[in-house]
Order: sequence, then structure tokens, then C-alpha cells
Amino acid sequence: MLKIVVLGYGELAQSIVLGILQTKHKLIGVMRWKKDYPNRLTAFIRDVFVPDTLLSMIRANNIKEIKTVKANSIQFMKEIKKLKPDVIIVASWGEILKKEIIDLPKVAFINCHPSLLPRHRGSNPYVSVLRQGETKTGITFHLMNEKIDAGDILIQEEVVILPDDTGETLKKKCAFKAKEAVKILLERLERGELIPIKQKESEASYFPVITPQNAVINWHESADYIHNQIRGLYPWLKCYTLYENNFLFINSSKIIELEERAGMPGTILEKTRKGLLISTGDPQRAIFAQNIEVYGFLSKIWSKDFIEKNIEPGMCFKNI
Repeated sequence: MLKIVVLGYGELAQSIVLGILQTKHKLIGVMRWKKDYPNRLTAFIRDVFVPDTLLSMIRANNIKEIKTVKANSIQFMKEIKKLKPDVIIVASWGEILKKEIIDLPKVAFINCHPSLLPRHRGSNPYVSVLRQGETKTGITFHLMNEKIDAGDILIQEEVVILPDDTGETLKKKCAFKAKEAVKILLERLERGELIPIKQKESEASYFPVITPQNAVINWHESADYIHNQIRGLYPWLKCYTLYENNFLFINSSKIIELEERAGMPGTILEKTRKGLLISTGDPQRAIFAQNIEVYGFLSKIWSKDFIEKNIEPGMCFKNI
């Protein structure tokens, strides 16, 4: 039986914790990354009144919570030396860990990365795989080193990407796959059946942290590019365009094949109750923009009213 500590946050960490709890192995500690908490007081208040799902799982299963602020700290090192875990698993984390921390567990320090490494290294592979138009992704459990997502691979599992998947749905798919895969990982690790495989650096790709600039729509791009941008960034960023002095956020989209060539990219070809058909850099492929919100309006109903009264076919969105 392996003794395990988990570091992480969000759905990926929740799924891995659940997967471990469904095995014979012992989860002896969890450390949450409180990336959205500006200070300790805020963290304490939120944990008391609105605990996240991971904290609820920790409390429900009487798991020790490691409450040090950072993993790269003397306090964390002391906690781990007391717990003496065989394995530490990371599932979404905000620090590049130092070698002395990585060397702490008896057997292995392992990261779960939601892509098929060495492709799509970086902080948000859900976005990058969709923006690149990939048809499959997956999860990779790999040994950690001091480089980002570059350690030897232990196991990988594929996830199929459907045309209507968004960053949100893809994250859920990868989390479910990780829950099942961690069980296989631990059993094979205990039996000594895993042979680490070095990543091929020639096949590696890295994508930086997303910024608000990534959400700006350029209608001169192809329909595929714009559609993948909108679905890939959702729900972290809402892609937007500009009409006069109003910012319009587009939360979902579809690609529509046109019978005739469209006009200038960004032209509104059709308006319906469900959305706007907008021309792109592809002469005969357009984007059907849906779930549109107008910046500054308090409800989607008001946004629909604004679009109904102010936007008509033939008008053109500006490129920002």
C-alpha cells in the first residue's frame, strides 16, 4: 500500500483525490493551491462560509490538509518529512518546484498534465489544444523535474475532442480520465511495472499563459481559427468584438458554410433570435455567434434588446 500526498486545485485535483480514495492506497495529505485567495484572511473566510469542492472532500474523508502557503518552503518540507509519503502527485499547481522538494517522497514526485506530452506544455493546455484545432488530447502522468512539464512519462491516456467541445467541457473530460488513470498508475507503480520514457524534445510545444489580448476577435482570420478561439478560451476569457463603442462578448459559435461568397470580413450577414451570422476571412464560411453579451449591461435580456434595436445585417464589426 502506497502513502500519497496530493497538491492541486480545481476539477483535476478533485478527480485524482476521488480516484485515490477508490483504491487500497492511503491518501495521507492534501495541499490546496489557493490561487484566487489574495490573503490568508480571505482564504479563512471563504473556507468557513463557501468551502470549495476539494476542501469538502478533504473534510468528508478525514484527510489531513497541509496548510503551508507554498510548496517551495521550509514549512512544507517539514510537513512532508513528518508524513513520509511514498508518492506526491501534483494536479494543477502554480509553482515551479525546486529539486529539494521534488526529492522528498520515497518513490516518486509525479505531475498530472492534461495533454499528451511533449505536446502542449504550459499552464492551460485545454486552451491551446482547442486553438490549434486538435482532434484528440489526453492526460499524462510524468515524473517531475525542475523544467516545466518535461519529466519522463509514466502513463498516458487519450481523450477525444468533439467539434462542439469547449475549454470547459474538455477540462471535465480530462478530469474524468485522470480519475481512472491514477488507479492504474498506483497499481503499476506499486508492482514496479512502470518504465519511465523520456520525452522527445523535438516534438515538444509550449504555450504561454493566456492574456486578455488573446480574446480579441480578428474577423480577417479563418472561420476555423475564430471558432477555435471562442470555444478554446471559454470559460476563462470571453472573446469579444467591437461595434461602434460597444464591446460584444461572444460565448459560443458555429461554423456555417455559405452558398455564395460573403463580403468584407466582420460583416453581419444575418440576424436571428439565436444569434448573428458574421463573415470571416474565408469567403464562403461564416461564424454564427451565439450567447452574445454587451459589455456594461446587467443581464442577457438587456443585451438581446440592445442587439435587436441597434444591430442589423449589412453592418460591420471593427477589428480592434
